Amino acid sequence: MKAIVYTSQTGFTRQYAQLLSEKTGVPAYELKEAAGKLPRDSEVFYMGWLLAGSVKGLERAMDRYTIRGAAIVGMSPSGNGDLWTEAKINGGTSDGGARIFYLQGGYAPEKLGFFSRLLMKKMASSVTGKIAQKGDSATAQERDMAELFSKGGSRVDPQALEEIAAWFAAGPHTGVLKASPKVDI
Repeated sequence: MKAIVYTSQTGFTRQYAQLLSEKTGVPAYELKEAAGKLPRDSEVFYMGWLLAGSVKGLERAMDRYTIRGAAIVGMSPSGNGDLWTEAKINGGTSDGGARIFYLQGGYAPEKLGFFSRLLMKKMASSVTGKIAQKGDSATAQERDMAELFSKGGSRVDPQALEEIAAWFAAGPHTGVLKASPKVDI
């Protein structure tokens, strides 16, 4: 693996990429920066943030690099999004055999662009309303999501990278993340 390539808007994915780089000794580059550092078709691990079911920057990364594995960073503690759903069905891998991981990031509404902030505001209202209706029957995980939506915050956990670091160490990795109509719509 030549590098960890990532896209981050609010900094949670960047944090994970830098922590993973420290754990594995593999350099981490933001997608824009990677174009000047890595040759086309380099084997990389991609990390991207989740927005409305799609992994941001993934399609551009797939056009340039051979992606052997990927981590999706989202707000939910248990994971969501089309690619993650597909990977869970396939035992943690994509159709092409690339290993897919999910990491809980956080929420920083002040760092979102206008349209993302508008989308998330609607989602936050829906999620917190549903959780509030549950009252005392809401799970701890649901209450944490409501708090994250209402106050923002980070759920970046260096321990969550242990499985990915072990996967790196177990190489070589032959699976490839292939284009899918579900990715980066």
